[in-house]
Amino acid sequence: MGAENSALGSCVLKEPPFTLPSGLAVYPAVLQDGKLASVFVYKRENEDKVNKAAKHLKTLRHPCLLRFLSCTVESDGIHLVTERVQPLEVALETLSSAEVCAGIYDILLALIFLHDRGHLTHNNVCLSSVFVSEDGHWKLGGMETVCRVPQATPEFLRSIQSVRDPAGIPPEEKSPEFTALPEPHGHARDAFAFGTLVESVLTVLSGQVAADLLASFQQTLHSALLNPLPKCRPALSTLLSHDFFRNDFLEVVNFLKSLTLKSEEEKTEFFKFLLDRVSCLSEELIASRLVPLLLNQLVFAEPVAVKSFLPHLLGPKKDGARGAGPCLLSPALFQSRVVPVLLQLFQVHEEHVRMVLLSHLEAYVSHFTQEQLRTVILPQVLLGLRDTSDSIVAITLHSLAVLVSLLGPEVVVGGQRTKIFKRTAPSFAKTVDLSPEGDQLSQPLKFPMNGLSDVNNTSGHSDNLPSSSKTSEEWPDWSEPEEPENKAGNTQAWPPEPQDAARSPLADLTVVEVWGDSETKPGAAITASTPVTSGEHKATPTSHPLTEEPKPLKSSRPHKISPAPSVDDPDPTRPPKVSQERRLKTPTELGLGEEFTIQVKRKPVPDPELDWFADMIPEIKPTAAVLVLPELRTHTMVPNKDGVSPLMPFSSKFAAAEITEAESEGWGDEGELNWGDSSW
Repeated sequence: MGAENSALGSCVLKEPPFTLPSGLAVYPAVLQDGKLASVFVYKRENEDKVNKAAKHLKTLRHPCLLRFLSCTVESDGIHLVTERVQPLEVALETLSSAEVCAGIYDILLALIFLHDRGHLTHNNVCLSSVFVSEDGHWKLGGMETVCRVPQATPEFLRSIQSVRDPAGIPPEEKSPEFTALPEPHGHARDAFAFGTLVESVLTVLSGQVAADLLASFQQTLHSALLNPLPKCRPALSTLLSHDFFRNDFLEVVNFLKSLTLKSEEEKTEFFKFLLDRVSCLSEELIASRLVPLLLNQLVFAEPVAVKSFLPHLLGPKKDGARGAGPCLLSPALFQSRVVPVLLQLFQVHEEHVRMVLLSHLEAYVSHFTQEQLRTVILPQVLLGLRDTSDSIVAITLHSLAVLVSLLGPEVVVGGQRTKIFKRTAPSFAKTVDLSPEGDQLSQPLKFPMNGLSDVNNTSGHSDNLPSSSKTSEEWPDWSEPEEPENKAGNTQAWPPEPQDAARSPLADLTVVEVWGDSETKPGAAITASTPVTSGEHKATPTSHPLTEEPKPLKSSRPHKISPAPSVDDPDPTRPPKVSQERRLKTPTELGLGEEFTIQVKRKPVPDPELDWFADMIPEIKPTAAVLVLPELRTHTMVPNKDGVSPLMPFSSKFAAAEITEAESEGWGDEGELNWGDSSW
């Protein structure tokens, strides 16, 4: 006891203690490291009993047995230090029916452990030997009366008579000449005492448990455990299958305690419907008994639990929260029960645990104190920035953004900050009407460019299309011949004739499309996006009249030639000239730049004398023509009345080497051709 005395010399006892019927005082205490404990103070003359109790508590480890911490000798007696508990007599009135049922189950498991695994008998199962821990479990204490079955002689039992509860003494021991029980029936004494304890506790459950279920359990107690004949008392393990212990709370607790022994199918099925089974329990029961079992590494490693259940536990209820996914605990219970567990989990450096904690950080982080955020949460979150996992780094950055709103950027980011980004907005964006009346959300917004409005709306109805898209749609496919008026080339703009001086100088500009420079891709947007008049007059360009014949220019793409040239244009290789004046409506409101006149320059046409390729004509082979080499040609082609040869001359490099007589047949009686000299 000397080493243990030095370890707990600074243990602080708190008043008032609770005195058991045997005269034993139980003090709540706080250890040197801040942990809570309970101290059983024995008189010095009971040193043998204390040593026996300490020995059994240290060697017998079970979740339902009182956990031993230390034993020391003090001036006021011998101190047996255990985990923080309170006697069942004190806590019984505050427990719910589910907690009482689970507590009875805990004591039953503790006795089965002593009988089957330790081959021991307790000899003093009563209300004063049962305690309730901080997590709500019932713990079996009073281990000073524990012994092996052969050692439970009448002399031994009489020696501990002062400690034992008379209500738990079986009738066979009340006679002075009773004999020791044989080892196969060594459990009978504890069975009778346990039946007496449960019968006294069930009076608290009247009205809380179904009457038929309660009556059935009481009948089992009287016929089996409380039987006057020790040989007729069955083993306590036979009670485990009773319907009294079949409820959602007990099944959930038992499953979580043996989680590592379950198969993947069993765990998937369990966590899939866990929320429905837990929702019917009280919040106090969930917080005290289920939170420690659910918030741990094993549950965090189950994907179904992370997806289906944990989001409802890692966050408190909110005011007016209704729907398919409610949270389970109130803010007060969450603060007192869940937050301490979360602080411990942040010390766990396992990737799957940290991912779950940070995924729901925004739901519960506001329930930490500022001190907890600065000293525990923030340092642990910052560790994720140095991890090699991309997922950890990404979710850590998101969590830091959440912490900025609570701790401030000075704490999270640190260092001096300067104003880098200014608060500005384009002026034209302020004039856009986004109200529902304008139906702006269903149509694309149009912003003026350089203070001028879009001018490509030539139709009578409003289609709200950009100018480039509108012009591109009007261009036909290159592979299909179109009417000349449907083609568009470069666009030139000239100032109109002088009109009313009060009008804007940009209001009467006329856009004229001329097929000129072929380097500009057809379908391009109008060069000058200026508003033009919709009047009936036509503007005439000052530099080039509309009647001037455009001269061929060097083209990056060959022009398409119509198979039937026009009479007015004898040159079949020249593209048909198109002069189409478009008249657009004047916008009702002009943007910036109304006082300026926009002049568009036209690319100068090269001098035909300097254009060495102007007279070159592409030679194209028709499908019905017969190609003849120049040295073999013996006929000429007679032009028609319009001066155009019926067949186009073509290069001889594509001609056949010779023509046989069979290939030249088929002229019929339509007359002879004039084989004169070729004029070309």
